[in-house]
Amino acid sequence: MKGKRGITKRPPRKIKTIYLVGEGTGETITKISRASLAQFNQEKVKVKMFFQIRDKQDIGRITRKAAEDEALIAFSVVEPHLRDFLVKEAGHRGIKAIDVIGNFIAQLSMFLEQEPMEIPGRQHTLDEEYYRRMEAINFAVKHDDGREPQGLRFADLILVGLSRTGKTPLSTYLAQQGWKVANVPLHPDMTPPEELFQFDQRKIFGLIVNVENLVKVREARLEQLGLAPYAKYADPIKVADEIEWCKAVYKQNPSWRVMDVSNKAIEEAAASILNAYQTRKRPGSLR
Repeated sequence: MKGKRGITKRPPRKIKTIYLVGEGTGETITKISRASLAQFNQEKVKVKMFFQIRDKQDIGRITRKAAEDEALIAFSVVEPHLRDFLVKEAGHRGIKAIDVIGNFIAQLSMFLEQEPMEIPGRQHTLDEEYYRRMEAINFAVKHDDGREPQGLRFADLILVGLSRTGKTPLSTYLAQQGWKVANVPLHPDMTPPEELFQFDQRKIFGLIVNVENLVKVREARLEQLGLAPYAKYADPIKVADEIEWCKAVYKQNPSWRVMDVSNKAIEEAAASILNAYQTRKRPGSLR
């Protein structure tokens, strides 16, 4: 199709639809799809979710809708007769269905020389691991933002840093993986609790963020509170002074490991912290 000046115009891109289908809560397939889709432009992508699938009637209804939408089905169904039925129905209706974890399970089965249990949602069974995560989440909430410093000695990890450097989100994310995490704010006008210095200092991670990122996050926080964006809290000069002060504190505590979380997703920052902690790396450097 050509315009007035003979320039070929491309037709607008059609919206692509992806169906996520699972027997359980859909947590696993949702995480996998988000991580995968992050590699693509998602402006013309629509994701529909169908979880708690119980029988062939559910699958028949979903595949009919998927065919109408010309969708791609990504599924995590471990019960054999439902999985096979879904694949058959998708093929019959001329749409693509991807078994997101089935191929991996099959390869594991061959490698481990074991038959898979094929129990839907088994990863969410109320076992010791589940209760450990719940305990860790409660711990993180109880010891957020410097509260109850007497409990710091029971923490697996302690995050310290200036206001809005991501301490709470990181604590929550790590707690969901079963780590007991406390976080303590640092500020030039505040004295850290004495308890912070009374145990293994290698548990402590100092978060640092560049000026631009910290100003942006603080401005957003001020906007949420209905305050002027040019308050001292988000003033670039004041923020830069705070960061320099914070770096000096970290240098005075060489056993603390410093983590620059500028422009890092929570998952990436958490992975860096756990890697440093578990491998007992030397304290981080500000250079």
